[in-house]
Amino acid sequence: MVKNYYIQQDREICILNLVPKITRTMKLTCLLLCLSISMALASQSYAQTTKLSVFGTEKTVAEILEEIEQQTDFQFFYNNKIINVNRKVSINVQNEDVFVVLNRLFKESNVRYKVIDKDVILTTIDVAGSDQVGKKVSGKVTDHLGEPVIGVNVVEKGTTNGTTTDVNGSYSLMLSSDNAVLQFSYIGYTTRDIAVGSKSDVSVSLLEDSQALEEVVVVGYGTTKKVNLTGAVAQIDNKTMENRSVTNIGKALQGVVGNLNMTVSGNGGAPGSTMDYNVRGTTSLSGGAPLFIVDGVPADNINNINPADVETLTVLKDAASAAIYGARAAYGVILVTTKKGAKNEKVTVSYNNVIGYNHATCIPNQVNSLDFANAYNIASLNSGQSPMFSDEHIGRIKAYMADPGHYPSNIPNPNNTDYWSYATLDNDNVDWFRAFFKPGSWNHKHDLSVRGGTEKSNYYVGAGYYKENGLLRYGKDRFERFNLTSNLHFEPYKWLRGDVRVKFSRDKNNTVSEAYNGDIGNWVHLATTRYPNWSLKDPNGHWASTSHIYKQIDGGRTLDNTNVFSATGALEAEPIKGWKINVDYTYRNTARKESTHDKAVIWEYTVSEVPVMAPNHDAFSTLQAQTDYSSFNAYTSYEHLFGDHFMSVMVGQQLELSKYDYLTAMRRNLINQDIPSLSTAIGEQTNSQTLTHWANMGTFIRANYNYKEKYLIEFNARYDGSSKFQRGDRFGFFPSVSVGYNIARENFWTIEHIVNSLKLRASYGSLGNQNVGDYLYLSTVNVGNNYGYLIDGVRPNYLEAPGLVSRNLTWETVSTIDVGVDASFLSNQLNLSFDWYRRTTTDMFGPANALPAVLGASVPQENNADLRTSGFELNLGWRDQIGSDFSYNVNLVLSDYVSKVITYNNPTKILSTYYEGQTIGEIWGYKTAGIIQTEEQLKKISDQSYIYGNWTVGDVEYKDLNNDGKIDKGKNTKDDHGDLTVIGNTTPRFSYGISLGAQWKGFDLNIFLQGVGKRDFCPPTGGNSGVFFWGFTGGFGSNMYEETSDFWTPENTSAYYPKPYNSSEVYKNQQSQTRYLQNAAYLRLKNFQLGYTIPKTIMSKIGLERIRMFISGENLFTITSLQKNFDPELLNGSWGAGKVYPLSKTFSFGFNVDF
Repeated sequence: MVKNYYIQQDREICILNLVPKITRTMKLTCLLLCLSISMALASQSYAQTTKLSVFGTEKTVAEILEEIEQQTDFQFFYNNKIINVNRKVSINVQNEDVFVVLNRLFKESNVRYKVIDKDVILTTIDVAGSDQVGKKVSGKVTDHLGEPVIGVNVVEKGTTNGTTTDVNGSYSLMLSSDNAVLQFSYIGYTTRDIAVGSKSDVSVSLLEDSQALEEVVVVGYGTTKKVNLTGAVAQIDNKTMENRSVTNIGKALQGVVGNLNMTVSGNGGAPGSTMDYNVRGTTSLSGGAPLFIVDGVPADNINNINPADVETLTVLKDAASAAIYGARAAYGVILVTTKKGAKNEKVTVSYNNVIGYNHATCIPNQVNSLDFANAYNIASLNSGQSPMFSDEHIGRIKAYMADPGHYPSNIPNPNNTDYWSYATLDNDNVDWFRAFFKPGSWNHKHDLSVRGGTEKSNYYVGAGYYKENGLLRYGKDRFERFNLTSNLHFEPYKWLRGDVRVKFSRDKNNTVSEAYNGDIGNWVHLATTRYPNWSLKDPNGHWASTSHIYKQIDGGRTLDNTNVFSATGALEAEPIKGWKINVDYTYRNTARKESTHDKAVIWEYTVSEVPVMAPNHDAFSTLQAQTDYSSFNAYTSYEHLFGDHFMSVMVGQQLELSKYDYLTAMRRNLINQDIPSLSTAIGEQTNSQTLTHWANMGTFIRANYNYKEKYLIEFNARYDGSSKFQRGDRFGFFPSVSVGYNIARENFWTIEHIVNSLKLRASYGSLGNQNVGDYLYLSTVNVGNNYGYLIDGVRPNYLEAPGLVSRNLTWETVSTIDVGVDASFLSNQLNLSFDWYRRTTTDMFGPANALPAVLGASVPQENNADLRTSGFELNLGWRDQIGSDFSYNVNLVLSDYVSKVITYNNPTKILSTYYEGQTIGEIWGYKTAGIIQTEEQLKKISDQSYIYGNWTVGDVEYKDLNNDGKIDKGKNTKDDHGDLTVIGNTTPRFSYGISLGAQWKGFDLNIFLQGVGKRDFCPPTGGNSGVFFWGFTGGFGSNMYEETSDFWTPENTSAYYPKPYNSSEVYKNQQSQTRYLQNAAYLRLKNFQLGYTIPKTIMSKIGLERIRMFISGENLFTITSLQKNFDPELLNGSWGAGKVYPLSKTFSFGFNVDF
């Protein structure tokens, strides 16, 4: 079947006929490139051996060409701005080859043809006649890289006089007017009009038309033309990946799709770290992530996919777009399509290489030991304690700082002179962050791919390897990933097609065993608990016990390997035109194996250099987890064009089954440290196992209708069943509908030269949410061993009382209304897309009514909570060309959302949990009046005894908002909150991304800025979790940094921080309050890349297709009002605020080679 693609030119429709499934921009280019190599052979095979008969009287040329295509496999390429296909002809040819037919058809016309195998290109010849009285012009047409563009239509505007560019991009044309304007047009490029004037050489450079290139968009179970989209769908291509040179997909997506909210995962910037995905904000109070679909098959995540293998990535945002995927799509859908070969594509081998250097974006600066000692003594005195640092101790610190090479860092313990004094008496001067972490590390990435195709099959095979070294100074932490992707497509018959897709990835984490629960960010936490005077090494040069460096070097390793293998087989049959039957089956196995060897290490050395072993025992632990997933899809579709009415329908069924097996075991006291295993250990042992499974069954339907691609309507529905709910409540029906109106296609639209396209969209739909626990409807009994009490000298096994469950648990329902507009202006140079949405989640899981404590069981969950999220997305793009060589583009993505709790079972509206009317992310706190400066001011403050009993000069004064003479929280409820008020919100608001690009003579520059316009951060109160912000947090775990050293003293009354305390009294000044509320908005230069593509004229001489070299930078600078100890993307960590493995500022060099 021949597809027609339309280009608007001078309010006339120009048709270029292209072979299906062939990239529009490349098809004609490939044909004409081959022309210069194989013209002789091309005209000798199919063209000469195929005979045809054509009869007709007063038929149009178009009708004759259509008849030839029906009789043969020939396909015609032409531009009806140049070729008059409406010309009437009479022809009578019997059993002749195509050359005879074409010679008679175009006899006495200016049409010429070129036959290349089964493809026929129609062009015109320059005719010098009485109607062409002007001059002859010539020139060359190139793309933004300076490479020739072949087959460009060059037409004298307002006439049928024209030609096409040759294999070198050159053309020549005799003009018919002295005031001629040349129009240059080609599929996939923007059209340009150039006034000739007095010039005889008119050379131009064409920009790729992103709107045309993205015309086909991937959607659920198929594709659709962008012009016919009615849902909220965003798609990006692989250029986004190429322009960022990133190591995983998540990093490439940050800021490029509106309301695709990307956040750094819990491991921060550790080697192999990934991103967490969210679509359109809070969906459920239970949390969750979008559904990932890779080449049509659900996937656990997409972090293990090689970005170099990605062709397109599509985000389905609204319920109407995602409804086809049903119960797992309540949080949105992210569709990833990997690269494939093409029909009759020559074999192409590509190699990409990137080498990068990582440097931490944010490392706190500890003050020196002398400043710390003085500050610590002030905090101790403020707490009524004796100074910890004596004059003698401070004297040793000064002496060591003056001559660290000769003065000892510690002294022997006065009570046991063969042991060094405890760390608090040390007089070293250590910046612990720089002791634990080195300045930078290297990473490298390699990708190799092969692609090609014949008439009956095509293929793509890609392999990738990535290695990233971490920032630990001594222990070394590293991550490796290997990827293999294979896509094979075959067409044994015209009506039967098949695909075999295989993917494999292996992730290898190798790090120090001193990484609790795999979180290597604990080394950031350890750095905050080391005082700068504590010794890194003892005076004899051995690692000090408090340094923990011995754990980095000799404490053992954790090896964590994850293999993911998936295989898909798919068949598509098309018995008759427009009717397709599809079936596919996928099996995926995810196998993770982790082993940790904790070694017994030397804790310290005595003064006489006798080693002392660490008090902990050696141990070996192992973790093995396996997930077996299978999916079966069967669906059929039919589409047909009835005149101006297009209709399509699809119906199908999906079956999914997932089984999970998780096993852990640990044993202490290894008898051989060189062979760590459970069988070589003889000490205490523990083990546990978890077995779970779930299954889904869904029946889906989609129906589309459009009239002249002007009035659009789409209906989706899915009937889902999930094993996660009890019998009787397992099935639900979830429909959606969307409509669109391409108003710019109306006859009354007379401003198309300004507003080229304008489409209005609206959708409404509902989805079930099955992203909940596997067995919430069952009352389970937990079995354990080694109970906390001894019975007859042993720790017995035990059972825990089962919790209560609700017998009415069923689906959460997510309903979304979406209104959008898509428009383009000024010859598609300016493009706009805007969506507003409101998503309501009903029947969320919430707590049931309180039960008497004597029951001895927890309150069950019920479907009794509702949530509403509203937001918008704006995408605005501009592209232009200046002169023949320079082009540029600018793109802005802006999005926002707000979520509110509509219903929640909290009768008292206590603020410590959700309550009706709450805006998600609210920060409740006190308004700060300032720091108390005088005794007179102290006497006038409100009663603050609710917070703490004793207040002095240098402490914080809070405002009495309810004017009752005291500062308190009331009943800590929404209706009685005392002097508390909402002071901020943690939700990232107005997230944005700004892309800047430019191209000039083979050079390309890409700049990407990303940020958040509004967000608040409230530092935590008490304990070491807030040490980065407060410095002193009350006793052990306090520390001092350059950013926290500006605290109140009688000599420094204008300080930012209040007076410090070395006890829990410090909490009184660290309440949630306006003075210390941080503005966490930021702007970050996320990526900068400068590349150069060597001209093809040079490449052809050395036998290569393409070489591009580039330099790149990631996270190069950040503008923010946050305190400098914090990275705005790492505000919260498992060890406390900001205590996360740092992100990296990366500088890279790379190149891409096509053979």
